[in-house]
Amino acid sequence: KKEWELWENQINLINDYALSVKGVETEIHVPPYANHVPSLKIRWDEDVVKISKDDMRKQLREGHPSIETVGGKEEVGITTWMMDPGQERIVARRVKEVLENA
Repeated sequence: KKEWELWENQINLINDYALSVKGVETEIHVPPYANHVPSLKIRWDEDVVKISKDDMRKQLREGHPSIETVGGKEEVGITTWMMDPGQERIVARRVKEVLENA
């Protein structure tokens, strides 16, 4: 239970940072099959936020520290269950930075 609360708090922080960028929408969900942990889907209109989902994932992966995400052409997905406490702040800042600089 305590672990679940940590994951929810972490995902909520990243969610808040992503939503602070105009044109970004998010969805917090728990996958029904594998990895039953809070996860975040980040979506945006590429006419407003001018970066593709693939380029967003690439910038996060190639940045420092490297941040791995999932998703396809429609969204970038993030989960926090493998993060140490505090790492969500780094991820939140990088997500916002990449989206704002698009």
